[in-house]
This record gives sequence, structure tokens and C-alpha cells, in this order.
Amino acid sequence: QPSSAAAGATISPAVQVTARDAQGNTATAFAGTVTLGIGINPAGGTLSGTTSAAVNGVATFSNLSIDKPGTGYTLTADASGLAQATSDAFNITPPPATHVVFTVQPSSTTAGEAIAPAVEVTVLDAQGNTATGFSGNITVAIGTNAGGGTLSGTTSAGAANGVATFSNLRIDKAGSGYTLAASASGLTGATSNSFDITPGAATQLSFTVQPTNTAAFGTISPPVQVTASDAFGNVATTFTGQVAIAIGHNGGLLFPGTLSGSLSVAAVAGVATFADLSIDQPGSNYTLVVSAGTLAGAESAFFDITVTP
Repeated sequence: QPSSAAAGATISPAVQVTARDAQGNTATAFAGTVTLGIGINPAGGTLSGTTSAAVNGVATFSNLSIDKPGTGYTLTADASGLAQATSDAFNITPPPATHVVFTVQPSSTTAGEAIAPAVEVTVLDAQGNTATGFSGNITVAIGTNAGGGTLSGTTSAGAANGVATFSNLRIDKAGSGYTLAASASGLTGATSNSFDITPGAATQLSFTVQPTNTAAFGTISPPVQVTASDAFGNVATTFTGQVAIAIGHNGGLLFPGTLSGSLSVAAVAGVATFADLSIDQPGSNYTLVVSAGTLAGAESAFFDITVTP
């Protein structure tokens, strides 16, 4: 009779089928072909190996295997002109876990927000069946770090029936082409498909090109640049609002200085450039301040306005 075996493993000892006469004696003169198939198939398994044989009335099948775990399989034996036989029931058990795969891939999302739907990692055996008996920990980490981000949330989870779900993963830095890597002790790891992290909504302003020392009435060069960022410091590329600039600390020596030029500029992809600013009065430790609606403003570094030559 076939005995229980692991999925994909050879059923051992070898299954034997005997041709008998009406009195139950082995029909040693029978040299026809005996063919085996699956009778009851509880898991949709496939029978592999040499499934047809006959020698002196006894056919031996030494390399049979079934690929899907299940309880209550049977085999059938057929030969031309003979009554069919059905084996006793036997089980195919899950083989050992060998590797992990991403069964729900990470998707593109906004910086700081949970990746949705939840990432799912499944443990498989060598035949690609879910290793339902595996309950160890699976860990995910950033594989390709496209934006220098940090992965937060629950990054290590115990598998339930071979599946680990990560429902609150977040990455803080924008970038295109991130991947995640999944690992579990003793198993071959996996790398996810690539995905993107996009900037969040603008929350704050910062000077990304500071004002420099300049002669009175001269154009401050290089142009002052102000960048709108999200809460994680990513450039808020969708921000196109007006950014206003003014003198913060007025360092005029004899009279307060006056800022001239374009004092309100629309941001382009989150960046506002002030190309024609000037101050009319010499002085030390001037600063500029910027504002834009409800965004947190910013103050520049100190700079001087010198006497015009």
C-alpha cells in the first residue's frame, strides 16, 4: 500500500500492485501494463514518477510522489481487461519550509504614511506550497534604499499558518525604486518589487540658498532660494503657492534698510527663487524671513550689506 509521505518526496516503501486470478493467486504469467492514478484527490495534487509497469504479475512503482499536501489520498490501479483496484487512504504532509516570497507586494505611497494594502510574506516549501506549519518570525527591511529612508512600524512578525502580515510599515524619505527584503532564520530570503515613496504635503519653509554679503543696492547673488518641505524634510514638489520674503533683523547702520525686488514668488515644484533682491542701506547681521500661508516660516543666516564702492 502507499504510505504517507511529504509533498514532493518519494513514497516509500515502493508501491506494489499484483495481478491475481479468480482464486487470489498471483498471475505470474501476466505481463500487461498496470497504470496508477490518483483516486481521491483532496488537495488537487499531481502524481509524478513512473506510473506504468508490469513484471511476472507484480508491478513495482519505486519513485512515486505527490506535490500537494492533503489528507485522505488514494491511488487507483488499472490494467486492460482486469478489475480496477483502489489503495488504502494515505496522507501527503507539508515538506519543510525552504524560502519566503512576497505574496502582497509593497505599493507606492506617501512619505510617513502606512504602506497599503498591508505587505504580506509567505513561507513556502521546495514545491511552492505554503508551509502552514511554519510559525517563526519573518523580518522585513529596506533592500534598495532609493531615498536614504528609514523603515518604521512593526518590521518583525510571527507567521500564522506560514503567512506574516505587516500592516503599518512606513518610510520617511521620498525616492523612486525602493525595495524591501524579507528574511527568516534558516530560509532563503526574498526581495520585493520596486515601489516609490512620494513627498507629503508641504508643512514648512527653509532657506536652501542663503543670502550672501552684498554691496548696498547690489543684487544679492546667487539668487536666494526657499524650499517648501513636508514633515519629514522631503521637498514638497506639489507645492506651487506664493512665498513672501522680507527683512527679519534689520542691520542698517544709519537708517533701516529697505528690501527691494520681487518680494513674493510662486514656488515651482516646491522651490521659490528670488533672483533680484537688494537692500539699500549698509549694515551688519541682516536676516531675511519667509512665509507662505499656514506653512511654518523660516529665517535666514546673518549677512552683511557693505558700502557701495
